[in-house]
Amino acid sequence: MDKFFDSENPLMVFLSRLVDLAILNVLTVCTSMLIVTAGGAMTAMNNVLLHLVRRDETYVTTMFWTSFKKNFRQGIPEGLLVLAAAVITAVDMWALHGYGSKAATLLMIVITIIAMFMAATFVYMFALQSRYENTVRGTLVNAFRLAIGNLPRTVGMIAIWLIWGLILVYLHRAAPAFFMIFGLTLPGYLCAMLYNGVFYNLETEGE
Repeated sequence: MDKFFDSENPLMVFLSRLVDLAILNVLTVCTSMLIVTAGGAMTAMNNVLLHLVRRDETYVTTMFWTSFKKNFRQGIPEGLLVLAAAVITAVDMWALHGYGSKAATLLMIVITIIAMFMAATFVYMFALQSRYENTVRGTLVNAFRLAIGNLPRTVGMIAIWLIWGLILVYLHRAAPAFFMIFGLTLPGYLCAMLYNGVFYNLETEGE
């Protein structure tokens, strides 16, 4: 019984990680509701996720709020940029959906691919923002370079979010509850496992 509750027990580590992700997800969702605060929330989330992946000593709530306050101001334009990209994509898809032609369908596929790549780039952007000081433009440009330069990892991140989206659709009525508990942090954690190696190389080169 003592071994079961041992902090090094794989099952206890797994359960502890789920609790951390749930707490972090609630914090991220709640602090993103005002929209203008979403950028700071996503930056803080990625900061905590990277520490969790690296198994650093992590106090989720304290670390989240520290990063959120630090990145709040610059997170505003970054969050609005993501929102603008999402709105433009949604409007374009809605407009093309009404045509029903092969050309429109092909264009919708192209827009979807571009949108998915942009989404992965934004993940890199928030991760970069959480660890390095730079301008919004500089952070976005570097994020784009990382997305292109680490294309297999980028494709993996896109696949994670696509699969997670399909799971939420499949869950249907239970989707809102799952989203509130793990909607952002579970796929985000898997993405952090992918981009952790990228950031490790950056930090090693910096030293």
